[in-house]
Amino acid sequence: MTTAIRKPVPHAALAAALACAVLCAAVYSADKPVQFGVVADVQYANKGEAGGRGYGGSLCRLADCVSNFNSRPLAFVIELGDIIDGYPQDVARSRKDLDDVLGVFRQFRQPCHAVIGNHCLTAGTNTLAQAFGVPTFHYEFTVAGAKGWRFIVLDGTDAGYGILSSTQVAWFRATLERAKARGERVLCFCHFALLKEAAADFRLTQPEPVLEAISAAGNVAAWFAGHEHNGGYVFTNGVHHVTFKAMVESPSNAYAVVGLEAERIRVTGFGREESRTLELATPLTRLLEMDSERRENPPRR
Repeated sequence: MTTAIRKPVPHAALAAALACAVLCAAVYSADKPVQFGVVADVQYANKGEAGGRGYGGSLCRLADCVSNFNSRPLAFVIELGDIIDGYPQDVARSRKDLDDVLGVFRQFRQPCHAVIGNHCLTAGTNTLAQAFGVPTFHYEFTVAGAKGWRFIVLDGTDAGYGILSSTQVAWFRATLERAKARGERVLCFCHFALLKEAAADFRLTQPEPVLEAISAAGNVAAWFAGHEHNGGYVFTNGVHHVTFKAMVESPSNAYAVVGLEAERIRVTGFGREESRTLELATPLTRLLEMDSERRENPPRR
């Protein structure tokens, strides 16, 4: 059984000698796409319901999600932030709630990756880093069997509420460029959405540097976020912006299973979460072809 939240383990990049056709056949089959689970805004707290939010009931809803995910061959689970509601004036209570909800997360059989949210900060960054098993809250990872994909987790709080620091943005740009050089498609995870169309009320305060980095790289397939409890979606400039609905909103549940296919991403929603088919602006098969062409015909200097 894996731990609830653990540090991602990097995998090797695509081997230069492999042909695109072989890669596609090995990685993607019509009946066995790589899948992972998505959970947003569990926002557990040991207290009663308020404003339609079932804080205490989130443990039961999360346990239902665990049962569902454990019955599936998922590569990993991603938690999109605000795992607890927290108490700004009571760090000890926040940490106790964090311990309680992580006890349920430890029941996932898959590796779990965490995104930091604004409510998480009430437990303290050192406590969160230890609990999540990461030295920083922005990192990248890959998954065996999902060659041609790179996953990037971003911290929307390191320079304030809904703001990425210039250091993190620079890291993001560099990581996207390295992925582009390898012919990889990128899927980004952040607690905050980037666009109003995908999150009507709550999103990044300063999205412009991030949007500029995405536009310059041209290899981001989707931006997955939480925070906006009602969810949202928009497709623009070749990127699918999906905001997942909050699990804390009672009485029904909300979570999703995502499948990565050669030409699309399939989101299967449960409870209040919607199902979507996200066609890729540039299918991964073509990205792999382009990468193979670059390797066979390097630019002359």
